[in-house]
Amino acid sequence: MTQEKNKKTEELILFPDAKVADIVIKPWSFGMLFEISGLLDRVIEKMDDKGIFIDFEKPVLPYTTIARIFTLASEETLEIICKTVDKPAEDIKVLSMDDGIKMAVIVARQNWETIKNAVAPLFVNQAKGQTPQEQDQTK
Repeated sequence: MTQEKNKKTEELILFPDAKVADIVIKPWSFGMLFEISGLLDRVIEKMDDKGIFIDFEKPVLPYTTIARIFTLASEETLEIICKTVDKPAEDIKVLSMDDGIKMAVIVARQNWETIKNAVAPLFVNQAKGQTPQEQDQTK
C-alpha cells in the first residue's frame, strides 16, 4: 500500500496534469502567460477596487476569498479556465458545480507559484500604499 501511495505521489510531482470530467488540465506554459496576462490584470484590478488582498505567505487561499474572486471576475475566470484547458465556454459551463469548482481550484493550484511570483509584488506594494509609479521609483 505504501509503495503504491508513494508511486502516485511521485507521478503527481513528475506529471502534474490533472483530469476532471474527461478534460485534461495542464499547468500554464510560458506562452499561455501572454494569452492570459490581460485577464489576470483585470482580475487584479477588480480585486483591488473591492479591497481584496491575498496573503501570499499563506499556502492556501481561504474559500471565501476564492468565492469572492469568482463572483467579481466570473467572466475572466471562465476565460482563463477555457484557455487553460483549450475548450470553449459552452463545454465548461455545462460541467456540474462540483467538477467546475474542482477544475478552477486545480488551475489555481497548478499555477500558484506563477501567480504568486507575478502578482504578489503588486499586492505587497499596494498594501504598503505605494502606487505603481512609486513602486518603479524604489527599484
